[in-house]
Amino acid sequence: MRIEAATQLHERLLDNRRVHRQAEHELAVLLAELADRRLYTELGYASVFDYADRVLDLPARQARDLIRIGRHLPELPALAAALSAGQLGWTKAREIVSVATPDTEAAWVARAVEVSSRVLEQQVAATKTGELPPAADAQEDRGPERRRIVLEMDSADLEVLRQALGRMRAQMGVDAAEVEDGVLVAALARQFLVHDTEPGEPSTGERYRFVIVQDAVTGETRGAVDDVSDTVVAEAACDAEVIDMRPGPTQGHSRRIIAPVLRRKLLHRAGWRCEVPGCRCLQWLDVHHLCARFDGGGNEAENLVVLCSGHHRAVHAGGLALECGADCRLTVTHRNGDSQSGPPRGAP
Repeated sequence: MRIEAATQLHERLLDNRRVHRQAEHELAVLLAELADRRLYTELGYASVFDYADRVLDLPARQARDLIRIGRHLPELPALAAALSAGQLGWTKAREIVSVATPDTEAAWVARAVEVSSRVLEQQVAATKTGELPPAADAQEDRGPERRRIVLEMDSADLEVLRQALGRMRAQMGVDAAEVEDGVLVAALARQFLVHDTEPGEPSTGERYRFVIVQDAVTGETRGAVDDVSDTVVAEAACDAEVIDMRPGPTQGHSRRIIAPVLRRKLLHRAGWRCEVPGCRCLQWLDVHHLCARFDGGGNEAENLVVLCSGHHRAVHAGGLALECGADCRLTVTHRNGDSQSGPPRGAP
């Protein structure tokens, strides 16, 4: 009897969940129409979000997601069919519309049916718009080397962010193609963290720490948490503290690629700022090898240059080229072919 009762409740719950999802689909379609036709004004509301909050008891964030889903459904028929049939809920649909196109939506809908909302969110974050879902047997215990985030803000706040990023590029003397927005946003976050640190704590320390984990069976080594891009690996190889966590007598030992004494001398030579001509950045400074360590470059003073985090990323990403001539002048060549030279650099 208990098994029969449990089965009946299970079937009723599934039916109700399916009906609930179908209602979410209809809600998304109707809200999108209400917003696009501005019919909420006819009902006496200043915005569709005001209407959703007062009448439907929907938070603004959920209403915004539902409207975005409803607007995308005409171009994503497979997703619309899955929602209409109650196969998917609005939370999974929200993730799918971020990356799916008419050519890839069927694959994303199939993946969404198979995995949990959390796994789907992780896979969407690791995928660019128009790409197919990652392989089903891809490792899920390691994070992607790049993560995708979506920010929603008022137009006025977005304009403030754009102005801040534009001013940072102007201070660095680079154009939009040389430094990604994500790098600049991270730099803004670091500046906040600097102001939140204890008095006297330096803001020019190493930004990377590699922890090498060795597989006990295969002997392979990898990062402890996330995959990292080759660009970030190259950055960290210039200036970082490396801690070896492989089993053995050296486990836990750390070493600095650039000795603290040499680092202070280089910063003093550079005037405690980025050495790229025209850049005024004073925080989160890295030491960069003009001739990479992988190519035999050493820690000689003439092979080292002080760069801000943005310019360091641009160099390793191929957006900038650096060269130091016989006159000790640092020459910077931009992606568009423009170049500029700074004053002669003094010896540390």
